[in-house]
Amino acid sequence: MRNSSWRSLLATSFFAAGLQAQTLDSVLSGEKTLSTFYSLVQKYPDIIKGLPSGATVLAPNNAAFVRNDQFVKNSPDFITSVLQYHMLKTKVLAGNLVAGTPVFTDTLLPSWTNITGGLRVEILKQGGNVVALVGGQGSRSTLVQGDLPFTGGVVQIIDSLLVPPGNITITCQEYNFTSFEGALYASDVLVKDSTTANLTIFAPQNAAFQALGSAITSMSSTDLAKIMDFHTLNEVIYSTSFKNNTEFTTVEGGKLTVSRTGNNAIFINSAQLLAPDIMIGNGVLHVIDNVLNPSSSGTPVESLATQMPVFASASSVTNLPFTSNILVSTTSAPAGSALPTATSVKSSSSKALAAAIARETGFAAGLMVAIGGAAMLI
Repeated sequence: MRNSSWRSLLATSFFAAGLQAQTLDSVLSGEKTLSTFYSLVQKYPDIIKGLPSGATVLAPNNAAFVRNDQFVKNSPDFITSVLQYHMLKTKVLAGNLVAGTPVFTDTLLPSWTNITGGLRVEILKQGGNVVALVGGQGSRSTLVQGDLPFTGGVVQIIDSLLVPPGNITITCQEYNFTSFEGALYASDVLVKDSTTANLTIFAPQNAAFQALGSAITSMSSTDLAKIMDFHTLNEVIYSTSFKNNTEFTTVEGGKLTVSRTGNNAIFINSAQLLAPDIMIGNGVLHVIDNVLNPSSSGTPVESLATQMPVFASASSVTNLPFTSNILVSTTSAPAGSALPTATSVKSSSSKALAAAIARETGFAAGLMVAIGGAAMLI
């Protein structure tokens, strides 16, 4: 049912909407495919505690829990936290989504790091009327039955569990942004970029660092920190805000300018946007194909598959710069983070960059996700 249209399933929902609205308990108990989810809500009522009027419940179906048969053996705190990430603070109707335009909405799960409004879920209508839901670490689910109304909100039945976003080091590891991760260590900005509230980070892919070679590896930690800060904004900006000629001020103080081309490619100064909207615990990360230079903004060339370096002394290398700076263990959590223990959880997911760009569902891969510093395998 993953690839089938949910529109045919909405007819029942629209009919029900014309009747007296049911309680959330009635809707969940009346859906046979939600018996496991319903039992967990009954057992751990804090999952829906604080659910506001006009909310959305993303309810994983029984098949999602069959694939995750160890999930229910986790601690009450862990189960509650993960399922709170499925409780959206706003009412999102599948029937109102616009194809290709993602929606980002706050959840009931407070951030373990720091992001205003709590951790978020992305909802995206794709071709063929498929609705994908994207969580942390590329965890993905597909809507299988939409817009089931209850008094105070709507239930959306999904086919996989979503995983809350982790910290930046775990995210870099899972998406193989190892040079960028190493540069965070080498420049001594890792703690700042892990704990500062509400950040947008532009992360160059490994090949971008390889294209520079000693032009960047020979920098002092102070100079490298300026480069890294030029990739960071002190606000959460999703790709839906990347309008042509929009400017953003970086932590370094310089400006980043968005440009869009005729084929709808998006450039940030000299770098092309490769994979947008990867959520992290304290904001959002966007993958780009070039290392940005505050001293030379560069001009993007639409015809190039990969943009040219904007550092005058760039000299390509085959090794991955900065990877030797990465510590063996990077699972430490920011102060004050929750530390639930967890067994494995599986989700529709992908750590491959190509999959992230394609935004398709149905990929399965083993990922390690930071939940308040504890690792959860999905």
